[in-house]
Amino acid sequence: MKPLLNVHFRRDGDLPGLEVAEVRESAHIFPNHSHDHYAIGIMDKGASYCVGKGRDGTCVASGQVALINPGQVHAGMPAYDGRISYRMLYVDPGWMRRLARELCDRDGAAPEFPRWVAPDPVLHAMLHRLCLLVDKGTECLEKDSAMVGAFSRMLTDWGNVRDTLPVKGREHRAVSLVKEVLRARLGEKVSLDELATHAGLSRFYLLRVFKAETGLGPHAFHTQLRIDCAKGLLLSGASIADAALESGFSDQSHFTNTFRRLVGATPGQYLSL
Repeated sequence: MKPLLNVHFRRDGDLPGLEVAEVRESAHIFPNHSHDHYAIGIMDKGASYCVGKGRDGTCVASGQVALINPGQVHAGMPAYDGRISYRMLYVDPGWMRRLARELCDRDGAAPEFPRWVAPDPVLHAMLHRLCLLVDKGTECLEKDSAMVGAFSRMLTDWGNVRDTLPVKGREHRAVSLVKEVLRARLGEKVSLDELATHAGLSRFYLLRVFKAETGLGPHAFHTQLRIDCAKGLLLSGASIADAALESGFSDQSHFTNTFRRLVGATPGQYLSL
């Protein structure tokens, strides 16, 4: 049997609990099968008909999300005799259980999705963005935050997990600690796990309180600090290449694009009189 040429798998060392498969213009029919991990599908084009033991068959349409639990037997095929384009996110059950524990502040049964389909365009967009970040190989903190944010919404809105985190009374101090870490490590890789450990909060709760206090997520805040640093270096006489490197950008093209996005001008334009 010839391999399917329109299927591409991506794995990211910064996100060991995740594997992404991108499928384009496929007419493939899957027989009954199961996975030992969560299989989350985001439909980009067309519709897929899903059937499985214990659940009625249903269609997953463009803009919707398929939710398949570990060990759940299912089959899939394009609906309406068409071709479909979609992405599958395969998520480690241990990673998912840890996130569920953080959300409800207690250990419990593994998360379970009672429905095949989540007609949730916001969740679809969040998962699509996560896939694009993996494709581009962006910074660890940005990918970490996107994954925790998307799957937190999925578990609380569509799973059996309730967000019961209490107000702990030390959010301001936690955010201050995270800011200190981000300022001290402009040129280093920083993970959401590290920041959460410094803050003494869960990853999900840190994302929530950090944005509530600063108006930005940790990655966006870190990027702004880098750009502010680069502006100072440029004004002090550093070359564009040196300013990029010293402020934490290893790729000058990425630096220029980010600078233009946040400043509204290229580094060269910023220096022009």
